[in-house]
Amino acid sequence: MGKVLKPRAGSLAFKPRKRSRDLTPRISTWRSTEKVQLLGYPVYKVGMRQAGMIDDSQSATKGMELTVPVTILEAPKISVFGARLYKKTLIGRKCIGDALSVSSKVASILGMKKEKKDGEKKETKDIKWLEEKISSFKDDAKSDLYLSVLAYTNASEAGLPKKTADVVEIAVGGDEIGKQLEYVKTILGKEVSPKEIFEEGEYVDAVAVTRGHGWQGVVRRHGIHKQRPKATGRVRHLGTLGPWTPHYVMYTVPMAGQHGFHRRTQYNNRILIIGEDPKKANIPGGYPHYGDVKTSFLCVKGSVPGTQKRFVFLRKALRNSSVQKPQLLWF
Repeated sequence: MGKVLKPRAGSLAFKPRKRSRDLTPRISTWRSTEKVQLLGYPVYKVGMRQAGMIDDSQSATKGMELTVPVTILEAPKISVFGARLYKKTLIGRKCIGDALSVSSKVASILGMKKEKKDGEKKETKDIKWLEEKISSFKDDAKSDLYLSVLAYTNASEAGLPKKTADVVEIAVGGDEIGKQLEYVKTILGKEVSPKEIFEEGEYVDAVAVTRGHGWQGVVRRHGIHKQRPKATGRVRHLGTLGPWTPHYVMYTVPMAGQHGFHRRTQYNNRILIIGEDPKKANIPGGYPHYGDVKTSFLCVKGSVPGTQKRFVFLRKALRNSSVQKPQLLWF
């Protein structure tokens, strides 16, 4: 039998392969848009089902009726409670400050600590401070300023067992800081729905933590070949740890360790349905390990990283800005 040649399994681009620090992502790259709007939205994974549609892609099945797998994502409304001002510098972005609109109710939802008994109050900057800060910059320097909003998810409306809400930072589109500020003032302290951000047929990037599998060996973690029993008496075993020189184990050697529960970004997920009636998304008996959808929902073609009830952040796609409304037959 000839020698089997295959590429190395287990990409070196994802090092170190350790557990994700938390479930809510911190996104630094956003798509530039002319329209002033939010560039992302947090959702929760429900489960998968099927839908029928007319294939409108440039493939051999174009124009045919297809049954495609879809992922249901519950999208309760988010509450905007703050705005954050950034400035572009030669060494990266610099945060100038936050303007918050935090009431006692919002503080309890976010799990914020109470004020000290000695009477010292933490100064909270409001939207007026943000306006004065932006106006203090010169006109030529205002082009380097941009805004993002701070929001939390109303997971309790979806029936998710969370003690505190998930806090996310969402960038605001647009080229002028003045228009961004006027938009932020309209949504500060209010709720935002996914229909105000996305539309059917749009492509999004799904940022989530993958399903965790714990500590696994090299065969499952990196896909190496199993050994014949006569070699070492073991089958699912690594053959070599590297050459004689250098006298240490290199980082490129596949070894056992954590498999799964890594933060990954899945590009170009197409939104098929944005619904506000949860009855259209529910199935008899409810979704396994989740239950019934109680708020608005999104239907995305294909799969999405993570398990049920997993936090997923949908960002406007970086690589595909086309929008083509799908022709659904049944759902």
